[in-house]
Amino acid sequence: MGPTFLCELGLFFLCTLLCSGHAQDAVLTVEPSSTIFIGETVSFKCDMKEGKHTDWEYKIIMDGREIFNSNTNKGLRLKVASTAQSGKYSCSAHRKSSQNTKNSNTVSVTVKADKPRATLTPGSTIIPVGGSVTLTCSVGSSAGWKYEWFRRDPNTEVQIRTDDQQNRVIRVSQGEIYRCRGRRGNPDYYTDKSDDVTIEITLSNKVVVKGRPSWPQIFSGETISLTCEVQEGGETTEWEYRWRGPHQTTQWTHNNYWIFNVSESSSGDYMCKSRRRDDSYSSTEWSEAFNLSASNAVLTVEPSSTIFIGETVSFKCDMKEGEHTDWEYKIIMDGREILNSNTNKGLRLKVASTAQSGKYSCSAHMKSSQNTKNSNTVSVTVKAGKPRATLTPGSTIIPVGGSVTLTCSVGSSAGWKYEWFRRDPNTEVQIRTDNQQNRVIRVSEGGIYHCRGRRGNPDYYTDKSDDVTIEITFSNKVVVKGRPSWPQIFSGETISLTCEVQEGGETTEWEYRWRGPNQTTQWTHNNYWTFNVSESSSGDYMCKSRRRDDSYSSTEWSEAFNLSVSTGKPRATLTPGSTIIPVGGSVTLTCSVGSSAGWKYEWFRRDQNTDVQIRTDDQQNRVIRVSQRGIYHCRGRRGNPDYYTDKSNDVTIEKTFSNKVVVKGRPSWSQIFSGETISLTCEVQEGGETTEWEYRWRGPNQTTQWTHNNYWIFNVSESSSGDYMCKSRRRDDSYSSTEWSEAFNLSVSSKPRATLTPGSTIIPVGGSVTLTCSVGSSAGWKYEWFRRDPNTDVQIRTDDQQNRVIRVSEGGIYSCRGRRGNPDYYTDKSNDVTIEKTFSNKVVVKGRPSWPQIFSGETISLTCEVQEGGETTEWEYRWRGPNQTTQWTHNNYWIFNVSESSSGDYMCKSRRRDDSYSSTEWSEAFNLSASTVPRTGNSSFPALLIVGLICGLLLILLLLLCRFIQSKDSCFASTNQTINQTINQDDARDSQHASPHQGDACLYESVKDHDDTDNVESGDVTYSLIEFKNITQKDDSLLYAEVSHKRAKAKRNKEKSASAAAEEVTYSEVKSQPALDYSLLYAEVSHNRGKVKIHKGKSAPAAADEAVYSEVKSKPALSNTEIK
Repeated sequence: MGPTFLCELGLFFLCTLLCSGHAQDAVLTVEPSSTIFIGETVSFKCDMKEGKHTDWEYKIIMDGREIFNSNTNKGLRLKVASTAQSGKYSCSAHRKSSQNTKNSNTVSVTVKADKPRATLTPGSTIIPVGGSVTLTCSVGSSAGWKYEWFRRDPNTEVQIRTDDQQNRVIRVSQGEIYRCRGRRGNPDYYTDKSDDVTIEITLSNKVVVKGRPSWPQIFSGETISLTCEVQEGGETTEWEYRWRGPHQTTQWTHNNYWIFNVSESSSGDYMCKSRRRDDSYSSTEWSEAFNLSASNAVLTVEPSSTIFIGETVSFKCDMKEGEHTDWEYKIIMDGREILNSNTNKGLRLKVASTAQSGKYSCSAHMKSSQNTKNSNTVSVTVKAGKPRATLTPGSTIIPVGGSVTLTCSVGSSAGWKYEWFRRDPNTEVQIRTDNQQNRVIRVSEGGIYHCRGRRGNPDYYTDKSDDVTIEITFSNKVVVKGRPSWPQIFSGETISLTCEVQEGGETTEWEYRWRGPNQTTQWTHNNYWTFNVSESSSGDYMCKSRRRDDSYSSTEWSEAFNLSVSTGKPRATLTPGSTIIPVGGSVTLTCSVGSSAGWKYEWFRRDQNTDVQIRTDDQQNRVIRVSQRGIYHCRGRRGNPDYYTDKSNDVTIEKTFSNKVVVKGRPSWSQIFSGETISLTCEVQEGGETTEWEYRWRGPNQTTQWTHNNYWIFNVSESSSGDYMCKSRRRDDSYSSTEWSEAFNLSVSSKPRATLTPGSTIIPVGGSVTLTCSVGSSAGWKYEWFRRDPNTDVQIRTDDQQNRVIRVSEGGIYSCRGRRGNPDYYTDKSNDVTIEKTFSNKVVVKGRPSWPQIFSGETISLTCEVQEGGETTEWEYRWRGPNQTTQWTHNNYWIFNVSESSSGDYMCKSRRRDDSYSSTEWSEAFNLSASTVPRTGNSSFPALLIVGLICGLLLILLLLLCRFIQSKDSCFASTNQTINQTINQDDARDSQHASPHQGDACLYESVKDHDDTDNVESGDVTYSLIEFKNITQKDDSLLYAEVSHKRAKAKRNKEKSASAAAEEVTYSEVKSQPALDYSLLYAEVSHNRGKVKIHKGKSAPAAADEAVYSEVKSKPALSNTEIK
């Protein structure tokens, strides 16, 4: 039953765990703390510890109630507004991709209503001299705070800590008023500031209280004046003072004195302190106490207030008034009367127990009155043990011809007189027996001294003091000498120190005493001290001597013999004059052991086969000369027994062969660039061809090991620049070699860029240009060439020739680069150079209008025409004027308003739209001269001429207008008595189609000079051509009326107009009205005879006509109409 139940129970819990789908490993964190104040912002963060935070849907739960949910946000920031938000918080998250749900831990959050106040706790409020104090800021038991600190004086308050550190505890060394506050959260939440704490800094000046009068005893009713004096430089400063008495502490005052009448309650300690008047936060320490004892009656205790068992103590009560027989006395101990007397004011008491310790006073009642006086209180201490005197010598050594002081005392008790004793090995005598105090005596004789105290009646004696041995100093001088006398001794060596007594000490038998850094020996008959030194032996050694028959006289200590023991066993140092034996020569080798002396040196040499000692004699052998190669070392030896240093480091001495070595470089270019590969070869000359050699290289950054390869191949960088040398040695001899070769200097430059220099960037018609590629002044290059246009980028020269200079006849963007070495090393490509090809087409600039004189404010249109077959090509155009050069554009015209600054030459060039690297040459210059508008003159003839022309023009216009109205929308011809009129509907339609505006009508009037109306083509015809031209839509537009009379054969031609270069033309220029659709009206009158053809598409202006222009306002009825 039992096992079955346990199995079922286990299966139940396992099923519950597997089927619940919940886990308890999510973590809810609350910031800044679980204790929150109203107004703070609290952050809840739910961490699932699994997957990404976007994989979960989150809930924040308070006291089992959901308060927040989110699809992706695992955090909640909430501003706390009420204590009702206190509670137990947890979070839960459901994984989006499964049924997995996790629940977090529970965090208890407490919301407090009141805004917290920071608490400032000083380690001390007084900064000691030269020190500092700690200040601690806290906000109850809550956490997460960072603290800000403030300091103020009477005038200002400053924030002294504003960084982002915790700053809970700070240390300050400046006196003033401090406070702090806490800050935490995001956004910042601040506590109220703490209460102020005043920190005072202690000045180093000492203050002293002095009393006036300075009597040792003051009585009730007397007046006393206490003065506070600042010492150590305080005389020049203005001070404030503060007093502390037994019952009060005063405020700060400018007075350094305190005057008051003394009473019994005035008894006690008085102290003062000072501060500068201009600094409220710095002050001195309290002075030492000035004790004031005020009495009516006086109780005295003799011999002292400290009494020993067995002594007799006397109490005496003095009323300071009347006769002592006038009073009845009481002696009181701890408030308990122990003696009374009618007349005796004194009491003698033999002390038998420490229980008699206590506070004693006396009281007396005057027999003749009710007056009672109470004395002061005296504390009496009874000590159990018998006291022992203490003897303190000023020195235990009496100098030559001098003396020393001896002082005897009995603790802090008083009233003693002292007796003195001296003994030597034979006698003990009492040397002072008089009734003087004899606390301090002076002696000039050696011996063993002690003392004791005596006081009271009967005499009470202390125990005798401990013995003090006083030695008298002989004038003999002693000296310590060391053997060996080397200035430097090494650990492990043996030294012998000797103590020598000088100045007549040779005939006396002496004893000796030694003092070292670690011990002082006993007196001995041996004047030497021999020992093995160690590092701890370093220090000063001294000795002194005394006669063997006088134990209390001795010499002074000798001057110190300083022993300096070097750490560790020394190692010899081998210094070669050179490590290379020149051809037929030798080198010197020097062995040394630092700066120490007394060494003899042993030498050793070894090669591949042997290791032998080459110098074993007893000579110093510090410097030797050798001419044999090998590995050398040495060691030092000194002392008895022999002390050896460690052997020196090995020094390899090589012998120099006479063969010369040379470094050669491949390639041998004078300039090498970073990234190229160079091969250096070491060649042994003068018969080295038949020997097998090893080689060693030395470069600016390293020296290689010996190798069988006589070459060194590496990719160079800028750090490779420097001198390279090599040396060689035979493979069967490691200790002989050649000298270093002469330096091969390698100068490495940064990676170069090729330079492309064109002979010209413009290819003339039918010609070519040369392009030159170079890489500075360096050599050995072959060049590769590249050309690109908008469609392709091709390498145009890939052969193995040098190709430094090429000739091209094709436009495009060219670049090049250099190549040399094996493997190939490439420079950076050159900068691009654009080469343009020149077309044979000629371009011409034409201007409209083509007047020989243009005025400022007029508008001109320049046209760029490509001739010689350019009509079938799509072109781009570029203009160059006196003030600018335009970019390429599809427009072949340039229209602008003319100003005086527009004067100058204008040119254009063209290129095909599908070819950016070929163009025509610049056109010939079109010169534009801009004039200012001329002023009207005083001559009446031009005015009359203009008026006449205007009148004639208006008459003609009126006649034509009438005809035009009658014909309405068609062209007509009429014949009178002398004029045949012919109407051609097709020509009229053609002319109408060619006019600037669709609504315009054309009228031709022809007059024949003969009657043959059928054959118009062979007759002479006179044309009157009136043409209305709309040039511009600007406000200041011109209306031109052009009237021409021509005689020609009348032949209809639909393609061209009948222009005559030599026509006589009259122009009338008319200003249009503002309300009109502004246009230009030309009135042109010309007489010309010839064959007449009617052209359909264009008007017939004559560039070379002699013309007169009149400016006339146009009428509204004319509008934008062209009539021919």
